[in-house]
Amino acid sequence: MPPVIKKIAALIVMFVLLNVGFVWYGQASFDATFQSLAKAFTENNASITKRSEIPTPIRQYLTKSNIQAKDYRTILIQLDGTYKRKPASKAIAMHALALLRATPDMLWAVRLDANPLITFNALETYHAAHSTMQMLIFGIIPTGEYDSEPFARSELARILAYGLFNPLLLACDCITYEPEGEREIRATIHDGNLTASVTLVWDENGEIRNVYSDDRVRSTNNGLQPSRWQMRILEYGDVDGIRLPREVEESWIVDGSAFVYARYTLTSAKRL
Repeated sequence: MPPVIKKIAALIVMFVLLNVGFVWYGQASFDATFQSLAKAFTENNASITKRSEIPTPIRQYLTKSNIQAKDYRTILIQLDGTYKRKPASKAIAMHALALLRATPDMLWAVRLDANPLITFNALETYHAAHSTMQMLIFGIIPTGEYDSEPFARSELARILAYGLFNPLLLACDCITYEPEGEREIRATIHDGNLTASVTLVWDENGEIRNVYSDDRVRSTNNGLQPSRWQMRILEYGDVDGIRLPREVEESWIVDGSAFVYARYTLTSAKRL
């Protein structure tokens, strides 16, 4: 093998090894940050005031979830699936963790594996009507940040929709319910001066199958844009003794069509 080729091959091997080490270090740092935040999130947990009256569809959901006998302060959920940034994009592997309370609070961490050498991470906190999300490559290099009232409202709507993974939240007196149709109910969550709404839709068997909201914003080349958002529950199952959504897809409604950007499975739910 010519010396020049040997040098090029050696450089390629060195680059790959350095990159793998960089990914490992960055991911370890990111995971440590999440664990530190998770500890504080779980310890600093306020009690909630439950609603005295709960609409029938919501009460039925709580009964089916078996949550009355499975109380908790915080629930940690793990989601594994695929993610697409744009309709024409290739789906990439997604791994997410979310800490949810029975109050409008969330700690969210996601890892996207673009390929074996490059990972993208996002870390978000929502508390007291304020939300911040930081995006990083390799878990340590910042590439962007969201921190605005429209983003906070968008994430508050997501927290409300994720009440299906966090049933105790649905009984919080911070939520008001208003019937919208034979099989629809509009839920509005109040957090200080910030409010957000979602509509829950159930099928003929009384199973909540769709959640949609007009209070969410989507990341585009022109920044955050208001967009209709939808979450579909494809299958329910028992996870850690609670009946929760197991197979889920989330979509943005773009030009009247649903763009499914995330498909995932609830792989664990741990009550803390």
